[in-house]
Amino acid sequence: MALTVLRGGHVVDPATGQDAIGDVWFEDGRIVERPEGRSADKEIDVSGHIVMAGAIDIHSHIAGGNVNTARLLLPELHRAIRARLADTPLSTAKWSSYETGRLYAQMGFTTVVEPAMAPHHALQTHLEFNDVPIIDKGALTVLGNDDFLLGMLRDGETDGAINDYVAQTVENTRSLGLKCINPGGVEAFKENMRAFGLDDVVPFYGLTSRQIFQALQKSTQAVGIAHPLHLHMNNLGLAGNIDTALATIDAAQGLPLHLAHVQFYAYGKEGKNGF
Repeated sequence: MALTVLRGGHVVDPATGQDAIGDVWFEDGRIVERPEGRSADKEIDVSGHIVMAGAIDIHSHIAGGNVNTARLLLPELHRAIRARLADTPLSTAKWSSYETGRLYAQMGFTTVVEPAMAPHHALQTHLEFNDVPIIDKGALTVLGNDDFLLGMLRDGETDGAINDYVAQTVENTRSLGLKCINPGGVEAFKENMRAFGLDDVVPFYGLTSRQIFQALQKSTQAVGIAHPLHLHMNNLGLAGNIDTALATIDAAQGLPLHLAHVQFYAYGKEGKNGF
């Protein structure tokens, strides 16, 4: 591979404390020290630009069922200012997937993770990923409210059976790991419940939210998924829900856990409207 140099950019590298104008050399896809006695095969003038590690967005809805439902609800945002080439994938999608990659790259991102891929939407999600240019993409598969898993837990299936189901689902959907959203909460909301705590019982299944997320957390570790369970905790956005967040952290029992939307668990009950 050619020896390449990015010349004259403002290099920012916290790892080495560099924050100044300089050059960055590449060879074989990796950053290298400037080789002695060799000239660059290719020079790229980046003066006036910042050179730094690309940003990684670990939670952004960019593909699949959720984001497409939102697109259907917002037809006024379906811009067609750039005509798509007829031979490109999903050419009728206009701006949606293609522009996602372009705009993220423009902001300096290199990797984006879609955190809520439903198993039955996995094919559509990956088709859209293929249409998002420039950036690297990944996804997390959603479990925690599906009938099959809740039925296994209700019927007392073994840890091995649950581990097999988790491993097969992650493998078949080609994802980085698991996401769990309001464990058991979907069934509760169907029964018109407005809040759902860790130890409230899921209607019909007789399980608590705590049991569901702990089972998925243990299974994620048992089958060797590198990414810890990504948990969207219960009662998101409700005033006073810090208690739910703290109880969830305690319930993790020291196992790794990736919490989503933590900032929405900071709302107090003060104020004339109790929020």
